[in-house]
Amino acid sequence: MKNIIFWLRFSVLNFLVVAVLGVLMRYKIAYSLPIVDQKHVQEAHSHFAFYGWITQVIYVLMIRYLHGVLSEQQLKKYHTLLIVNAVSAYIMIPSFVYNGYFWLSIIASTAALLTSFVFFFFLMRDLRNNQDLVKPWFLGGLFFAVISSAGVFGLSYMMVSGNLTQNLYLASTYYYLHFQYNGFFIFSCIGLLLQSLKEIGSEIVEKENKVIFWLLFIGCLIGFGLSVLWMKMSLWIFVAIILAAIAQTIGAVKLYILVKRNWVKLALHFSALQRFVLMYVGFAFFAKIVLQLGSTIPALSQFAFGFRNVVIAYLHLILLMCVSVFLINQILATNVFKMTKPVIIGLKLLLLGIFLNEAVLGLMGVFSIKYISIPFTPEILLGVSLLILISLGMILLNLKKKSSL
Repeated sequence: MKNIIFWLRFSVLNFLVVAVLGVLMRYKIAYSLPIVDQKHVQEAHSHFAFYGWITQVIYVLMIRYLHGVLSEQQLKKYHTLLIVNAVSAYIMIPSFVYNGYFWLSIIASTAALLTSFVFFFFLMRDLRNNQDLVKPWFLGGLFFAVISSAGVFGLSYMMVSGNLTQNLYLASTYYYLHFQYNGFFIFSCIGLLLQSLKEIGSEIVEKENKVIFWLLFIGCLIGFGLSVLWMKMSLWIFVAIILAAIAQTIGAVKLYILVKRNWVKLALHFSALQRFVLMYVGFAFFAKIVLQLGSTIPALSQFAFGFRNVVIAYLHLILLMCVSVFLINQILATNVFKMTKPVIIGLKLLLLGIFLNEAVLGLMGVFSIKYISIPFTPEILLGVSLLILISLGMILLNLKKKSSL
């Protein structure tokens, strides 16, 4: 348990590092900072957000679940993987900031990527006789993490061979992103949510769990097509993509019904703030599903992929407002830290900062349709980034272990 407490606190530190890189990027947009290459900082920011923050904390929370399933001896290998992933993620920051993609940053990224392969193999082997409700969600999430690597290897091949085309480059990038955030991140979070519900004695029917899982799994697998609707494709492929989006929508509605049915038990075990966070995350997930379904309309799809601000707003909706907020709440919901007043204030400020960030990015996306520029957005976004940074600093500095542990 001591190791888990260390890694949970370390994960919050990593989120803080992501925020520092975010402030640096926003500062360079608002003001001049010639010594920093914006593209290189952006690459460091995105890679560390994926591996140093989200992937790392998902691994930690999965290992916490395994503490009730496997022996301490069996868990040692997972803790080794945490170290490998953390070291790789921290090498990414200076290497990407220094020179973008080159041998050191590529080695670090590959090491973190291959760690997910090993984690998936270990988990599949160790849970082979386990029939727990969360098992398919964790394995499904890691499966998507593994297959997302094809996008990275495709990009690497194109760069090495020099055979780089715009369509293939974009398709490979979106392939990787889709199976990371719609696959690995979302499926892992749903698994953690169901584990939390199970811990408070909620009723989850096995058949219902399987139906939701397969609707979302098949929807995610085929749903990659939603990211490449700008490519030429036959009618039957387009119909399959639309059906996948509908399947995911039905799966999301069924998941919502499951949570709503157990809301009374949630109210007994979760604080008002934690329940609000679940609603906050639920709203972001609902918005993601609606936007996903709406993107099957050709005119909306062209708009979404035609404006960079819209893509950035959508990515932040999933990665920040949905996944990151859920994961920080899961860290606090482990009940190993004291919910002191500064932690509660920090969490509230974080929710506000992330909401404002999404609101500004969303408005920028909407106004960009008419090519209207909102005044002072670089300065506003810098202020919002500083608010997120300060809130995470408050949470981290006041994250005290409960004396009973």
